[in-house]
Amino acid sequence: MSLVPSQSLGITKYQLLCALAASLGCINFGWGMGATNLPGDIISKCKAGPSHLINHLPSCIPVSDIIWGLVVGSFALGALVGALSCTRYSNIYGCKTVLLYSNALSIASALLFMFSVNISMLVIARVFIGIAAGTANVTFTIYIVEITTTKARSSLGSMTQMAVMFGIILAQLLSLSMLTPPLWRLLLAMTGVISIFSIVLLFYCAESPKWLIMNDQPVEALNALQQLRKGSDCSAEFKHMVNTAREEMGPDACTASIIDVLGGNTPDNLQHQLLVSSMLMVFQQASGISGVAFYSTALFNTVTGESNSVFSSSPTTSQVLTGILSTVGAAMNLAGMLLSVHFPRRTLLLFSHFAMGLCSILISVGSIKGVNPLAITMVFVYLSVFSVGCGPIPWVSPSEMTPTYAVAAIGAISGSINFICIFAIGLVFSPLLDALDGYTFLLFAATNFTAVLFFFFFLPETKGLYVADVVRMHSVSIHNFVSARYKMTVASPEKDAIRTGSA
Repeated sequence: MSLVPSQSLGITKYQLLCALAASLGCINFGWGMGATNLPGDIISKCKAGPSHLINHLPSCIPVSDIIWGLVVGSFALGALVGALSCTRYSNIYGCKTVLLYSNALSIASALLFMFSVNISMLVIARVFIGIAAGTANVTFTIYIVEITTTKARSSLGSMTQMAVMFGIILAQLLSLSMLTPPLWRLLLAMTGVISIFSIVLLFYCAESPKWLIMNDQPVEALNALQQLRKGSDCSAEFKHMVNTAREEMGPDACTASIIDVLGGNTPDNLQHQLLVSSMLMVFQQASGISGVAFYSTALFNTVTGESNSVFSSSPTTSQVLTGILSTVGAAMNLAGMLLSVHFPRRTLLLFSHFAMGLCSILISVGSIKGVNPLAITMVFVYLSVFSVGCGPIPWVSPSEMTPTYAVAAIGAISGSINFICIFAIGLVFSPLLDALDGYTFLLFAATNFTAVLFFFFFLPETKGLYVADVVRMHSVSIHNFVSARYKMTVASPEKDAIRTGSA
């Protein structure tokens, strides 16, 4: 019986194993975002009682709201460093090796969390876990593109946001039982445990076949591809990989760096791709989602009027709502993965931002008028509609409209912008909430409606289209997507063997 061509396969068990092992670093990213939410006041305001020593370590580390905002936001600064540096090392050492080293750095940060005695050590630990998580996020995206089949790429590529949300939910659910000193140290240090699991699993995973071919290891590359495509005929796909590698390494080969892309020194005009990729990340964070992730407990306190000045060893209503919110977010991320298979990317994103804008208005109305059920319900709906569009699509779309030689550079640039925005939101959201109270989400309503207008005119649809066609059509100066001039036609498979999200 003849074997089916490997290009026709969907998700195989081994692809799924490799994706899950690599995605644990993205779970750490979510953990880093969510772990400081509930115990924030316990650590920075000593709500569990005056600071005292427990096993020679302080029970809390009192600081002002601004300094605590710096602790929260320093995670994103570390992620920025990781995102900017990891593509170069992925090209040199391979994605699997980079993921292993990022896990080692995560373990080092966990030790710092466990033994921090002052705010400086907490900041350094947050920067370290940020570097590890930022590296893992960007490297995971590259790794998935290089190991998956076309049919599997759409679903497994969405695992970035799914893993991040799963990390947030785990951190916040565990927080409900780990608020008292010194348990908050264990909570922050759990990233080290996740990293140990990731290291163990990664030793059973294949290195990227493309990277192995590019580094003159064709036998190892074929073995890796056969593992990833077990039970199929890999000959045609492997031949295509080798030919593609020869083209990329030939005399006319091009690999664009971040400087090349920013300076416009690329064979194609990538101004439009760079603008759209960057704005996808800007509007993702300007939607207000990081404020919800970092400070949802404080947000629910504002809505319910629950006192934040008295410590309770039992979870408060706001803390329980935060845990439930994270669970809903994780479930809706799974729904978003399924919806991305059936609906156009652009449609999902426009719906997501528009619905978030409406929810933001209703959150403010409910908070200002004292209609608590309305405000709380809208927070849940807000996170749900974020998860089906605005959450996963900014991580997927850039690679579907960018030529291969510039994918890593544009991914690093857009990822870095995302992390800068996370830092800014983490720093200002708490003071903003204190100053504007129920009116805070009116600002996010404005940014979400602005996003709808921007993406309606500038975001191209990529689902089901060949990358070569998208690049050919949009590699011109910044332009209005809705113009009839930019309607897409599907390219022939010879032009591009990778069809974007066609499953």
